[in-house]
Amino acid sequence: MAKKELPEVNASSLADIAFLLLTFFLIATSMDKQEGIQRQLPDLNRDVEDIRIKVEQQNAIEFVANAYGQILYKEDPDQVRQINVKEVKNLVKEHVDNGGGVDADGNSCNYCKGGPDGARNSMLSNHPSLAIISIKFDKGTSWENYMALQGEIEAAYNELKADYVKGAYNRDWSLVVADPTKADDVGDNAIIADANSKYPKIIAEPKPTDANQ
Repeated sequence: MAKKELPEVNASSLADIAFLLLTFFLIATSMDKQEGIQRQLPDLNRDVEDIRIKVEQQNAIEFVANAYGQILYKEDPDQVRQINVKEVKNLVKEHVDNGGGVDADGNSCNYCKGGPDGARNSMLSNHPSLAIISIKFDKGTSWENYMALQGEIEAAYNELKADYVKGAYNRDWSLVVADPTKADDVGDNAIIADANSKYPKIIAEPKPTDANQ
């Protein structure tokens, strides 16, 4: 009796099927995005002198994100209070846009709006060009709290610039786009440069402290 031959399985296309499945899962799988913040760092190739600048008390406010998950706020060195991170944006805006005095050249801020009722707070900054935001962290501060605090500060400056551009140019800040092919004083580049000069971001970030000491 003759043996019955078993049919052979054609495996030549298995590699193609495996490749297609791999491609499908790569496309369908969501990747976690890494958060980041924009900062202009000093040029390491330059010789940087140790210059100490005298800062008037009212021109600086301080936020502290400690290792216990708390956000602390100081507009006066003798007064510290715990706040919610969602309060940070408005506190920064009120400080930077206070316009309570004059800049380094003696010019007042004719575009600053002051507080909610337009009043100037003697405890807050004299001028946006002098306003300093100090942010301190412990070595045990969580990454989430660090990024949340930084994000609220960034949002505050973006909203200040958006309000200024709307009033000065009747433009939507989100639609003002830099053109690297043009000079800084042309078109949207000029608007961006003007807004940045009106609200320069001055952030002091000391070395993290050890909460256990």
